[in-house]
Amino acid sequence: MVSVTARKIRELGLERPGGANGRIYTGYLISYPFIGRGMVIFRDPHGHRMITTPVKRVLGEPGGKMIYVETENSVYRLEIHGEPLFPMRAAGE
Repeated sequence: MVSVTARKIRELGLERPGGANGRIYTGYLISYPFIGRGMVIFRDPHGHRMITTPVKRVLGEPGGKMIYVETENSVYRLEIHGEPLFPMRAAGE
């Protein structure tokens, strides 16, 4: 689990004007995004969770501070804050 800020940068294959006008989600990423499963972010401060459609592609390194996640409906840019509370592993590890 790690603190993240996720910004939706594309929805349904259409670029939003300026690319940075998407919704912002702040919370905790439960595990590294796995292809074929929805990405789960527990949001602050109310404990709500955001679950995406299944992940299609992940760009970036598991230990990096920025990753891009493409789901069936959207693309998110995730900024990782600090170190994971628990080790995060990519698929196959």
